[in-house]
Amino acid sequence: MISYNNAVVDYNNMLKEAIEQTRADLPDAYVIYVDTHSVLLDLFQHPTAYGLHYGTKACCGQGGGAYNFNPQLFCGNTKQINGSTLTATACQDPGKYVSWDGIHATEAANKLVTLAILNVSIFDPPYPLSRLCDLNPIE
Repeated sequence: MISYNNAVVDYNNMLKEAIEQTRADLPDAYVIYVDTHSVLLDLFQHPTAYGLHYGTKACCGQGGGAYNFNPQLFCGNTKQINGSTLTATACQDPGKYVSWDGIHATEAANKLVTLAILNVSIFDPPYPLSRLCDLNPIE
């Protein structure tokens, strides 16, 4: 997983450079970079700090273990694998998980990312979005 995270960091760094160039080319445009990767990474690494219990374990998956993820069998599907019929099922408490299916975030995690976007300065350049939006509908 570390190499994938490094690829995302490299991509985001290149994106920031491209945005800087776009800002220089279009001085009347206001181009904003929002760093959602750092928010998600923090959720994966420190789920309990946000009231969640499982950072990298998928709510809906098959295989158990630290990830509950089987790349041969996605959420909600049943398949014959090595002579056994396996089903990837959802957990009973998705609000405790960051990862829905090992690929997508849960509603609980997406809500935390949204709140971070609206409340925290993860913008480059800083942008006062929280002063422009009513946060009550999603809290």
